[in-house]
Amino acid sequence: MISLTSAAITSVGLTLIITESFILEFAREYISKLSDKAGYLVKCPMCMGVWTGVGIALFYSLDPFVLAMITSVCSFIVMSCMNTLSYLSDFLYLKIEEVEAVDEEA
Repeated sequence: MISLTSAAITSVGLTLIITESFILEFAREYISKLSDKAGYLVKCPMCMGVWTGVGIALFYSLDPFVLAMITSVCSFIVMSCMNTLSYLSDFLYLKIEEVEAVDEEA
């Protein structure tokens, strides 16, 4: 029997693969062309987290509501952290380029 923690980690991982991976980008674009709402669902980690949580919970005979909410919130937190780190990385890269440009001018 799988624990709730393991199921949540699995579900969050699956959510991020579905919503963010390069491998499934073609599928997300295809679904987006078919329906705006379905396209939004496959691109939103918080939305998709609910459904992956329900699916994993039913597969492992866990409480679907609890796992769906845990997955949704954790997916949102993980994506927020990833986006923040990405923005910070871009900012620092630009600042390093500015400093190097100033050093070359001097």
